[in-house]
Amino acid sequence: MDAGADEAILPALWGQDTFVAKAGGSEILEQMWAFPDRKGRACCLIPEATALFQEKSRELLNGRREASFFYVARCYRYERPQAGRYREFTQLGFECLGPDPAAARERSLALCRGFLDGLGLRYQLDASARRGLSYYLGGEGFEMRVPELGAQKQVVGGGAYREGAGFGIGLERLALALAAQNIQP
Repeated sequence: MDAGADEAILPALWGQDTFVAKAGGSEILEQMWAFPDRKGRACCLIPEATALFQEKSRELLNGRREASFFYVARCYRYERPQAGRYREFTQLGFECLGPDPAAARERSLALCRGFLDGLGLRYQLDASARRGLSYYLGGEGFEMRVPELGAQKQVVGGGAYREGAGFGIGLERLALALAAQNIQP
């Protein structure tokens, strides 16, 4: 499937305010590697990518009605490492920015399903997941889960937000899912 998306190169370091405002309020602070920079500004290693696209959507659209982006980014979470859950991980994602979040959500979901189906991965879709980040419209996103992974079975999270829609795939967890199903990428 041709997504017609531009590549976005994401920074590893960003202001905390973006993630506090877009990705869940003060609860996200507990998951961030947060610290002040030399001038005392609140910074963090990025815990996820969608909030960056939300914040920069007008700039990224650059006068266009809609635009799509893909990225591969290192993300960081301050939490206890365990099977399938790491402090540093790689997120592969797709974001479709524009005036119709519902259409962007359907495009994102179709692209994600096509990618996972192309790998031969067996997964369960929860099209109305209520866990996760608060920026999804109505607090509702979608998830792809691989039961063989146990407690850390979510491989994909995505949904629609005011500026568009998208999804993120944890590559390390995807690799574990493929191995658990004996699939050679």
